Amino acid sequence: MRFQWLKNYQDLEEQILFMKWNLNKSKLELERWVSGDLANVRLEKNSRSASLEENIQIIEEEIELLEDQLNEMVLLIKSFKGLDNQIMYLKYVEGMTLEKIAEDLNYSTSYIQKKHTELRKAIDFVDEYILNKNKLKMKISLQDHREKLHKSCTTNSSFKLD
Repeated sequence: MRFQWLKNYQDLEEQILFMKWNLNKSKLELERWVSGDLANVRLEKNSRSASLEENIQIIEEEIELLEDQLNEMVLLIKSFKGLDNQIMYLKYVEGMTLEKIAEDLNYSTSYIQKKHTELRKAIDFVDEYILNKNKLKMKISLQDHREKLHKSCTTNSSFKLD
C-alpha cells in the first residue's frame, strides 16, 4: 500500500514507546539478577533470564531502527513548506481527514484534496526508496541474527555445526 509509512506514523510512535517500556522492564529485571533479591538464585542455562543481556541488546537495536524510521518521516514532512507541510502533518501525523483539514485551515475541501494529490505524486519516489532501504536493513538484520545464532549454537553446545 502506498504511503503506508506515513499512515503508520502514530503506530510507530506507540511501538517505540512500548519497546522502551519493555527495555526498561528488562533492565530492571537484569538488575534484580545481578545485584538485587535474585542475585543468589541459580539460573538455568536456557532460561529467559539467562539471556536477558542479549535480549536487552536486541531491544535497543530495534528501538534504534524504529527511531531512525520515525526521524526519516519527520524530516520528510518538515521538508515541505507552508500549506504543504500543514497538510502532510495534519493528515499523516495527526490523522485528520482532508475535509477536517480544509475546515480548520479555511480552504475548500476540493482545494485541499487537489493539493494532497499533488503531494502524493511528489513523494512517490520516497516511498519506493524507503521500501528498498527497509528491505536491505531486514536482510542485514536477518544475516546478523543468523550469525549470532550459529555462533551461539557452536559455542554453547556439546556438538558443533559445520
